[in-house]
Amino acid sequence: MAKRKTIKPENGTGSVYKRSDSKNRPWVAVAPAKYDSDGKVKRIVIGKFQTAKEAKNALYNYNINPTEKYNITVKQLFTEWSEIAYRNISKQTVDNYNACFHKIASIYNIKFRELRTGQMQKIIDDNSNMSSSTLSKIKLLFTQLYKYALENDIVNKNYAKFTVLPKQTTAKKDSFTDLELAKIEQSIHSIPFADIILTMCYTGFRISEFLELTPFSYDSKDKTLRGGNKTQADINRIVPIHAKIQPIIDKWIAKNGKTIFCNDNGEKYSTKYFREKCYYPTLKEIGIRILPPHCTRHTCATCLSAAGARPEDIQKILGHTDYDTTANTYIHQSIDTLQNTINLLK
Repeated sequence: MAKRKTIKPENGTGSVYKRSDSKNRPWVAVAPAKYDSDGKVKRIVIGKFQTAKEAKNALYNYNINPTEKYNITVKQLFTEWSEIAYRNISKQTVDNYNACFHKIASIYNIKFRELRTGQMQKIIDDNSNMSSSTLSKIKLLFTQLYKYALENDIVNKNYAKFTVLPKQTTAKKDSFTDLELAKIEQSIHSIPFADIILTMCYTGFRISEFLELTPFSYDSKDKTLRGGNKTQADINRIVPIHAKIQPIIDKWIAKNGKTIFCNDNGEKYSTKYFREKCYYPTLKEIGIRILPPHCTRHTCATCLSAAGARPEDIQKILGHTDYDTTANTYIHQSIDTLQNTINLLK
């Protein structure tokens, strides 16, 4: 058995000793002994260190905030955190966190308290070819894990906040041209889903918001749709219905589905299914550029601006938050005002 050279701290504060059979990090810090439910002694090895001073400092820091989870790994901590965090968030957010967790597999078995900025930064850098949104979500996952670890005295410093996201060139946002929009309109009676795409261009909803609209989102008296859930300015915003798409709304509502734009069984389309099986094939059949669904939102904004709509009215219809707090807090457009704005579209 290896001989030990022991440095005895104060009683009940643990111990520090040196192993003669270890040259790299010979000094070991051990937490104070505790007894489990069976009466057996349980000791937590805080770590192995190069010098006695490092070991004593580690033992000192442990005694400031002692925890049974001192040696918890990244994977174990994620499991604990997710069991609590997933209770009150949407399925989409859960899926995002799970996808990010798969990206950090290289650090699953590292003790969380030993995780440092460089290891997290390497994961972000190794995935730099991904979108800025995805990289931000990976960093957010690290931040959430550190928040949980701090709350449970597993760490006393958040190294995630020092990670840096790579600078990415902002992708050019595009919209359908007037000619493309006209082709979509010409196809609404001959090509399935062309009417839905036209409606998206005339309402400005994000695809997820659009597909979640239900018959209860429709106000038949004021001829408006109410929807949105991404930001404070988005939640339940009111979008007047242009006369050109009113017949389309009426036709789909008559299907009596769970959502306005539903499948043949009256069920909601998933965003993925609608995008891949309905939206893109329709654009291809119409014979116009294959732009992503979000371009319909840009098309709405572009057409409203070209028609002379006021910036604050466009903001209200699209649910933007970046046009001064005044527009959100102090300007209260009536339904009539917003209706006049939407009617600017030709």
